[in-house]
Amino acid sequence: MPDTKSARATPSRNLRLLSEEEVAQRRPILLAGIDQFNGGYFFQAHETLEELWLVSPLPTRTFLQGIIQTAAAFVHMRRREYAGTVRLLGHALAKLETFPGEYMGIDVARLVTETRAARDELLALGPERFEEWDNVPAIHLLDVANV
Repeated sequence: MPDTKSARATPSRNLRLLSEEEVAQRRPILLAGIDQFNGGYFFQAHETLEELWLVSPLPTRTFLQGIIQTAAAFVHMRRREYAGTVRLLGHALAKLETFPGEYMGIDVARLVTETRAARDELLALGPERFEEWDNVPAIHLLDVANV
């Protein structure tokens, strides 16, 4: 009888975590996700960044999850799902606010400030008017020479 266990792909939750050096070697994945996010391709950014998130060690894993949740929030917004939008922005902020102003070459301070403003503006508009809002934050790199 064939060994079916070895023929199966390793479930993503069981993948080996990368070292910090290996994460750095996969920076093109991070940059692709940022480009997708900044281009308004939030679902694609979520999927791209998740590829790196699945194998990243803490605290990088938490940081990437915050960015992924930010992208997912704007997927919900495009689907006109107010509750999911503001809920995910809150979850994203809870993670991103724990990081210093710069992390992985990203201007975290600016991302947090703009994401908090987005959430607050959406909360002020409420579910009846939130579709009027169009001020999605961007993810800014601090040192292009370091990417």
